[in-house]
Amino acid sequence: MGGYLANFAVYTLAMIGLIFFALFVYKKFADGTSAKSDFLKIEDRINLGPRKTLCVVRAGKERFLIASDVDKTCLISKLDEKPKEELPVIVDFPQKPVMKQMLEKIKDM
Repeated sequence: MGGYLANFAVYTLAMIGLIFFALFVYKKFADGTSAKSDFLKIEDRINLGPRKTLCVVRAGKERFLIASDVDKTCLISKLDEKPKEELPVIVDFPQKPVMKQMLEKIKDM
């Protein structure tokens, strides 16, 4: 009786492992599109929430910002041909000793 249970457990775990391996291989090699296109490409994508996505799509030499939802897809804007090379840098503000200033104000009172 114990031998049957051991065999059942081993075969069950092997089948579960095989199912997980097949799922892993499917997710690794399936990119969600059935046909690849050189004309249309998704450059960047960000998920805003469940079933809500913001995408930058390149169509030839033009780029578009597109919002996608469960019910509809909307064109938000046509983007510039050449993206700006650098983002603005936030300048560090000089730090003043805040605690010293507070203590001085308290002493002056």
